[in-house]
Amino acid sequence: MTEDDSTPTYAKIANNTDPSWWKDSCLRRNVFYTLGCMMCPFYLGYDQSLLTGLQAMPLWNDYFDGPGGDWLGIISAAILLPGIVMGFPGAWICNTWGRKWCVFIGCGFIIAGSIWNALSPNAIQFILSRVIMGVGGALTKTSAPALLQETVHPRLRSAMGTMYYGCYYIGSLMSSIMCIIGLYIDNEWSWRFPCLLALFGPTVVILILLNAPESPRFLMKKGKSTCALATLAKYHANGDLNDPLVQWEYKEIQNALEEESLNNKTSYMDFFKTKGNRKRLLVSIAVAIGVNWVGNGVVSYYFSPVLKSVGVTQPIQILGVNAGLAAWNLVISELAGLNVEKFGRRPLFLSSTIGMIFSYSFVMGFSAGFAETKNSSIGVAAIPFLFLFFGFYDIAWTTLNYSYCAEIMPFSLRTKGLAIYLSVQQVGNTFNQFVNPIALDAIAWRYYGVYIAIDCIYVALIYFFFPETKKLSIEEVSILFDYDTKEDRAQAARAFQERAKNAVIADHRMVRETS
Repeated sequence: MTEDDSTPTYAKIANNTDPSWWKDSCLRRNVFYTLGCMMCPFYLGYDQSLLTGLQAMPLWNDYFDGPGGDWLGIISAAILLPGIVMGFPGAWICNTWGRKWCVFIGCGFIIAGSIWNALSPNAIQFILSRVIMGVGGALTKTSAPALLQETVHPRLRSAMGTMYYGCYYIGSLMSSIMCIIGLYIDNEWSWRFPCLLALFGPTVVILILLNAPESPRFLMKKGKSTCALATLAKYHANGDLNDPLVQWEYKEIQNALEEESLNNKTSYMDFFKTKGNRKRLLVSIAVAIGVNWVGNGVVSYYFSPVLKSVGVTQPIQILGVNAGLAAWNLVISELAGLNVEKFGRRPLFLSSTIGMIFSYSFVMGFSAGFAETKNSSIGVAAIPFLFLFFGFYDIAWTTLNYSYCAEIMPFSLRTKGLAIYLSVQQVGNTFNQFVNPIALDAIAWRYYGVYIAIDCIYVALIYFFFPETKKLSIEEVSILFDYDTKEDRAQAARAFQERAKNAVIADHRMVRETS
């Protein structure tokens, strides 16, 4: 591979920023606002660990009469159900009022739901409050990935985009710690206190994004080209409107929007009109289902009964292991996100899924051994493989699920694609979370075999259908789907880049002639 092939287009263009983002004021602001988007998955990570922690807390079990089986499945699924439909109004809000407004509205719902959840006097209100949180979560999950991908500096897009979902584990770790603290409170606030702090993440998101820019792509789509250019200059080049990279980005966005406009890509039916869009839809649906159907769903929301199935029964033990797992997941997912441009998406997806098959097989074997012998040492031996399983899961399925599905979509279909992704994900996740406790009660360790088989299917899907997107701008990624052969894609990429370059040159020539 030549240097020209291996170097991203944007890396060859002069830019009025320091190579190290932390030394540059505009890039520091850009990263800070990006962190606001990245905190949006906090609520779901907090909830996942919270539900595990609550199941280990005696006072919560006493208050709600020890929910299990289908009742526990309803409590778990309540926060997921709204995502089946709410992504679609979320996409409308994004495309009508802007990505930021959709994030703010979603965070407001999560905050309101968290307060209601903490003050719930009965199980029905506890469930309904989780539904309200799910409404808000669906809105943020439709808008935040798009806002991040469309505002971050191209040099930072890959790392920041793939680290987005890693913040899920910041919420998970905080929730684990709050549940441990709750064990030492001898009244109802032992569980109400951790429930209330679910509002922390969305509150931080609102505070960070108050002064954040709107997506330049959204602004340009709404005819606010001057504002879009100013935004690119302010956050990508320290205010230099004539910066070569800013001009290149501006023209690339302009060309992409013009092409999409010519093709009238304005409805959900456009996903079925071209081969490229059908391929995008296939990959997006595959990721949406897989993110919760590769085995993690059993362990994430039902970690407490899983640990009990291998002989770990003390609340402090369960919560301690849960906190350790959250910290482990946070470190692995963020490290993977920082290195995704080095290794590429396809290798990470493949190694992640193959590694999960390996580790899950050991979890199944040790769980079966404990079920037959009741030997605690055999049961405890499964715990390191649960950590190993999540380590493999984190390197791709945590880091890439939203960023990959956002970057493969063209602008006009991006939030619509995320809405479909979220809806399919939540249908699969809701069914998964309702069935998991029932299946665990019925067939125990044998249930793990179902997910091993699913993972094997996903290895084939990834190998044949998931394209590599590293070292491409978010506009250039579309070429991977709209052109069949490597040669056609290379030719289209050169034409796309040449068009943007010529547009920049023409603009500069016009400026010189009129001055």
